[in-house]
Amino acid sequence: MKAKSLLFVPMLGLVAVLSACAGPMPKADPTEAWIGLQEEPDGVLMAEDLDGKRLEDGRYFEVKPGAHKLDVDLIVEGTGDNGQVNCEAGIRFNQFQAGEHYKLVESSLGQEYRVKLEDSNGHQIGHSKDFTCMPG
Repeated sequence: MKAKSLLFVPMLGLVAVLSACAGPMPKADPTEAWIGLQEEPDGVLMAEDLDGKRLEDGRYFEVKPGAHKLDVDLIVEGTGDNGQVNCEAGIRFNQFQAGEHYKLVESSLGQEYRVKLEDSNGHQIGHSKDFTCMPG
């Protein structure tokens, strides 16, 4: 196999992954609750697991009504020699309602990171305990 062909395969995989993220958001299912994500400019917040099961699309959660545990990953670009930091946190909420739109909002104060859960009116209805962060 030629060198050009060997480089083509990983590049094709990268294009496929990036195009999946860049695709349009699916329409919300009215029988489920929709949870969107909002990060700060220096971070990337991704939906990771729903009730312990890995998600295919890290841009949102869609859950049946009731109680669920949402796990998120946060990637923050460090300053200077600190490089990138990878963080994980979970949030549990017992009263997700069908047809409602919720939002997980990342916030930071220095190197302390949190995620709060807001309802469609912008009221905080839950929050993560702590992020576990490691240099990336």
